[in-house]
Amino acid sequence: MTMSRAQTTMDFAAGVSIFLVTVAFAFAFVPGIITPFADPDVGDPVSANRIADDLSTDRLGSPDQPYALDTDQTAAFFDGDEVDELALRDYKSVNVTLTTAAGDVATIDGVRTATGQSVSADADATVAWRTVTVGGDRYELVVRVW
Repeated sequence: MTMSRAQTTMDFAAGVSIFLVTVAFAFAFVPGIITPFADPDVGDPVSANRIADDLSTDRLGSPDQPYALDTDQTAAFFDGDEVDELALRDYKSVNVTLTTAAGDVATIDGVRTATGQSVSADADATVAWRTVTVGGDRYELVVRVW
């Protein structure tokens, strides 16, 4: 006598287990995959850190002395509209501020060191900051992107 029926219960349990693992994987990883494309109004940590590094190590200083900003270049950056030349997408906004240890906006060579758009209260901004020196004095370079 031969059995014509296979292990139906075991096959069903294995199939359901594979299905549940697949569904759990999809719920766990799909939101992370689409996050960069989901909401354009949120902050951008990659851009904020890239701009902070670019300003503190290259654009306002020299690669030989990173985080030691040149006084003339720093004053010229905050005096003009050079914030528009930063590598940032058109729909993103940026604010760059140089603050003292007390948190006040610094003044370098008579130039108030804050440029870019003002951050609105409801903006979901990403903040990156670097400790820098200008003329031997310590400051915080704060970059906000939203």
